Amino acid sequence: MQARSYPRSHESQSICYSQSNGIAFLGSLIVMPHVCRSLIFCCVGAIGICLGMGCQSVNVRTSPNHSPALEHTYLVHLPGIGGRTSLDINWVQGLSDGHVAGHVELYDWTRPNWWLWALRAYEHNRAESRMIADRITARVRDDPQANIILTAWSGGCQVAIWALEDLPEDIRVQSVVMVAPSMRPNYDMSRALSHVRGSLFAVTSPGDWFILGGGTLVFGVSDGSRTAGAGMIGFEIPQGSSEVEYKKLVQLAYAAKWLQYGDLGGHAGAVSARFARDVVVPLLKDDAKKVNPPTTRPATQELPSRP
Repeated sequence: MQARSYPRSHESQSICYSQSNGIAFLGSLIVMPHVCRSLIFCCVGAIGICLGMGCQSVNVRTSPNHSPALEHTYLVHLPGIGGRTSLDINWVQGLSDGHVAGHVELYDWTRPNWWLWALRAYEHNRAESRMIADRITARVRDDPQANIILTAWSGGCQVAIWALEDLPEDIRVQSVVMVAPSMRPNYDMSRALSHVRGSLFAVTSPGDWFILGGGTLVFGVSDGSRTAGAGMIGFEIPQGSSEVEYKKLVQLAYAAKWLQYGDLGGHAGAVSARFARDVVVPLLKDDAKKVNPPTTRPATQELPSRP
């Protein structure tokens, strides 16, 4: 695997936001009056309704390319707390158009919950993450040549991380892409990263201040913590985490050139077919070239379990 600095951002992106300044700015939002919190609730709900109107009742599952090189590559996308929306469908279509996998699936983990109810359905969400881990494990057991790619948006990112943590010790996925993760910036992903052979790409933007700033300070991120989301200020490297595993984390900070894909830096800016096809697909293809074929591995030293 190509040598990388620690921690690092993708070489083509520039860090354009100060994490410490962002936290200080958002700290002032904690003392906002009740009317402001109510306004945020209404706005978030309105956004949810708009996104939900794009939902389709059918499950998205395609096999766009049956070439030998991709026949054993499986991609699973986890949407945000709004469930399967038109944005997620377009994202999956962009990945399919880029021929990054032979089998692509959009898995809605939120049902029967929706929006803020899905955010706070912690027991349900943990059960879904275990189910996803079981499905990945079954796929690899059935097809030892399987290469698994996991992508997620917003609240789906925490579910993806939990699923990785729930995998058996010998199961690993090829790559992970998280867009606007609604997660604690200091969440220790060491155990999850130990189940990734290639890279975990995290797409972040300081422009996501409304949802992953004010919104998460009021309603919390996916594990219930009230803090600015990692999708806005980026991930920290927690004390006591694995330096070796964190070398796999590639943080993609918002860049002005993403405007050409219609990404204005907001919460859903990067969730589009164009961004998926023109930005994410090349990253995934390059990542696939860097990793070795086996998806299973011998048992290694045991990482501390998640609290």
